[in-house]
Amino acid sequence: MRMLRITIGNKSYDVTVEDLTEADSYQTSSVRTQPTEASPALAPQAAAPVKPQLPIDNGAVTSPMAGQIKSVLVKQSDEVKQGQSLVILEAMKMENQITAPVAGTVKSINAQEGDSVREGHVLLVLE
Repeated sequence: MRMLRITIGNKSYDVTVEDLTEADSYQTSSVRTQPTEASPALAPQAAAPVKPQLPIDNGAVTSPMAGQIKSVLVKQSDEVKQGQSLVILEAMKMENQITAPVAGTVKSINAQEGDSVREGHVLLVLE
């Protein structure tokens, strides 16, 4: 273990680092940081989440977030207007209306009430 001081901007942090170059490559490592007494703690920055590749299908309406389908408000072959509510998705105890991005006809429905979906899941396809 080595103690290092890292300065970011005008804030200094004392860091304890384990040197893995001499250790077995399969051992786990630990890095612990502590701000020095003179500086406040630096808020950790979360890595940007990687968004899944969206489907190539034209007209695919996808889930913007993970959640559970509370209701599907349209049926196959229904005509829909742009902005019309298509699906109610519950995420983090909030109901979110998924709306039609364009006017069209419901070609297929790929989710039903009670389904759990992930971000990017194709809920239905418009044509």
